[in-house]
Order: sequence, then C-alpha cells, then structure tokens
Amino acid sequence: MHHRAPAIAGTILGVATVALYLIGSGRSFGYDAAATFANFVATPTIWDAFAVSTVLPTIPLKSVASNDPVLFSLISHLIYSATGSRSEIVYRLVPALAAGGVVGVTTAALVQRFGLMAGVAAGLFIATDPLFVDNSRDLRGYSLAALGCVLATLILAGRWTRLRLIAYALLLGLAIAAQLFAGVMLLMHVAWIVTRRSWPQLWQLTPAWVTAAVIGFAANANIHFIELVQHGYPASAVYPTVPRDLVLFLVGAPVLIPVGLWLATAGLGLWALRAQPWLWAGLAVVALVVAVLWLGLQPAYLYPRFFIFLVPACAALMAAAIARWKVLAPVVVAGAVVAAISQITGYTEDPLALPQAAVTVARIHGAGGQACVIHIDEQVLAAYTKEFSVVSTPDQLAGCSAVVVVSWNVDLALRDQAAAEFPRATALQAYYPGVVLER
Repeated sequence: MHHRAPAIAGTILGVATVALYLIGSGRSFGYDAAATFANFVATPTIWDAFAVSTVLPTIPLKSVASNDPVLFSLISHLIYSATGSRSEIVYRLVPALAAGGVVGVTTAALVQRFGLMAGVAAGLFIATDPLFVDNSRDLRGYSLAALGCVLATLILAGRWTRLRLIAYALLLGLAIAAQLFAGVMLLMHVAWIVTRRSWPQLWQLTPAWVTAAVIGFAANANIHFIELVQHGYPASAVYPTVPRDLVLFLVGAPVLIPVGLWLATAGLGLWALRAQPWLWAGLAVVALVVAVLWLGLQPAYLYPRFFIFLVPACAALMAAAIARWKVLAPVVVAGAVVAAISQITGYTEDPLALPQAAVTVARIHGAGGQACVIHIDEQVLAAYTKEFSVVSTPDQLAGCSAVVVVSWNVDLALRDQAAAEFPRATALQAYYPGVVLER
C-alpha cells in the first residue's frame, strides 16, 4: 500500500461526505435546530450561547436550556454576529464540515491500521449510517463532538508530547462542550490507560483529563444548574428498550438490511479484537453509563443520538473484521448502499413548515391582521419571524385574525378549539405539515 493511501482515501471520503450532506441544506431547520437558533444564536448578545437569559418572554429559560449545544451555539453566534445571516445553508456548514472530518480522519486512521479495503468500507459505514447522517445535517453539535472525540483518541493512541497532550485536553474538552455526553469518551480513555497498568502514564494524563473535564463541564454548568435549581428537567421515565435501541441505531436503524449486515460485521470485529483489554474496558464504561442513566437517573430523554461519538468506534470494529475476513468488505459496502438509498426520500424536504409559516405571518401582518401561534410553537417559529402573538388560553383566540400551527408540541385541546373557531384550514407542506386556521 502506498504511504499516501490513508490520506488520499480519507480526503476523498471526507470531501464527498461534506458535499453530499450539504445537498438540501437550504431546507427549514428541524424542531431542535430552530429552537436553538431562536434562543441561543440569532440573539442580541453572544452570552446567550451559554443560556444565560431568555429571549422569548413566553418561554422560560429552564424549558429550553437543555437544547443548547454550547460550543456549537457559540460558533454559530459568532457567524451570526459577523454576518447577520439567517440562511440555513450558512449554519449547516459547520456540522457538515465536522461530519466530513469524522469520516475523513477515521477512514485515514483505519486504512493505516487495517488496510485500504477495510478502512474505506468502514468510512462508508460512518458516512451513510442514518443516525450519523440525520444528526450531522442540521444545527446541532453532535458531529462536532464526534470529531473532537476522534481526534483526541488518535492523539492518545500515538506518541505523547507536551504540545500533543495540550491539544488532546482541548479537543476532548471542546467535544464535551459541544455535547455533554462526549464526557463518556473521557471515561473510556481513563479505562483504556488503566488496562495498561502503568501508574506513570495515569499521572502523566491526569492534568489533561482534568483540563478537558473543566472545559467541557464548565461550558455546560450554567445549563444544568438552571435545570436543577428551577426544576426544568421533565419527570423521570424508564424506557425498557434503551439498550437495544442504542445498539441498533448505532449500526443502521431504522433501516433493516444495514442493521443486519453492519451488526453482524461489528460482532465479528469484537471477536477479532477479543484479546484487546482496552476493548472490554471501553465496552464496560459504556454499559455502566447506560445502566446508571437508564435504571438509576432515569432521564425523560435518553436517545441513541446522544452516543453518536461511538459510531466511529463501530467503524473500527468493522474494519478489524474486514482485515481478518476480506469477504466482509462487500457486506459493509452493500449496507452502505442500501442505507444511502433509503434516505433519499425526504432528504431535501422541509422538516417543518417554518419558512412557509413565516411568509403567512408576514402576509397577515401586512394586511393589518394579527397572526397567532399556540404556546410552545413560538420557540421554533421565532427562528424565522416574531411578528405574531402567542395564545395560551381559549379566550385569547378572540384577538387573532388567524392561527398558525407548525408543530405537534402544543396544547392539543387549545389547537382543537382554534380549529373550531377558525374552520378554514390551509395546509403548509413539509415532512410535518403546518396549518393556517382562518375564519
């Protein structure tokens, strides 16, 4: 294999990933992305990126603070402050570039370690994995966190110098600042070094780990202080399928064929690497964290996407399996092809009818009328317009010329009351259609 093959393969796959992820980047923001943009990005002060104040009077900060990916909000706010742009394309550049970085860097590393065929197939898995694709194409911090974890892990696996350890601490800390669950990677790294049974190495890395933890958790501290003190967390809930969902979504769910092909290959990768203590230490950390969250803390929201930084680790398992059994390369590539085809439908479709709703609100406002939204919808529609009134009780409907509904997250009884009082309905087309209710 040519010595430049890893870099060439990684660059090609990384650039292709960015280009493909940016297709349809002018579509509307998704629900969480719109809430982030309205509350933490397109705001008067850059400090709002740290969730220090509420910008929508009807939305308590405790209700939306946990939707703030701090590092990503800060980067996006810097873009907004410098350009004033509200273009979806502009704010999707960073997550797409970060995703391309994850694919490119991981591919290069795996080609170098396991060979060209194994590394490229594993890179294609990451680039087409629905969990990774979906969460790297909107205003979210997941791909940025994954990139920080990948780079930090490669530094840890290489030669240590003072400058490299400083870079390691910064990258891992920023990954946690982008998405709090990336802190699990820090625990995995600690477990990895523990398996070496070297006290000098543990002491050498401790300052870097402490620095990373301080950076990451300090960035998120205000958010979780607000949530705890003001009781912003939703009521606890236990979901019986959490472990199963995590495994399946990491390797292709909800698309059935890739799940079967990729899960089997990753399983063979576990077998191929079964003699490596760091593998079992890492799996033990993930299992322990999931168990504590699932059965102990029982948060109302515990989604597989929170562990998206583990997707490159799954790719490493597949690369190890392919290096041992070359016949598995077409299996992984076939899964990538099926996964890519399955995501074509809706790839460029608006998730919510927010731009259309904003146009409707402007039309009503321009005609001297009063457009209204039902409480909670304002936190997403505010990403596009604020020329509306918020309705939270039935008696407030009397002051409206029309009611615009853009999401499912509203008082359903109040929505039905609005539909009764405003019987003329006009659909706003999107993956989740909106509706304009008029008399």
